[in-house]
Amino acid sequence: MASSIRNHPDFAAKYQGNADRHNRDLAFNKIFDEVMLNNRRNELELYKLLATGAAFKAATQQSLREMLDGGV
Repeated sequence: MASSIRNHPDFAAKYQGNADRHNRDLAFNKIFDEVMLNNRRNELELYKLLATGAAFKAATQQSLREMLDGGV
């Protein structure tokens, strides 16, 4: 999650480069909320794909098994 916050388009100018503590806190809260919402959307889209696509689900499971078993 920290990398998503760092990669947010407003991070450098509105948070990292902001000397005003109050505005910096406001910027962080806004960036945090946007990152969390985006993560939620991505997870929901993935869930929909897994729930409605048997082939997609099977391929995802197989890929994860290979990673967990050291194949990747």
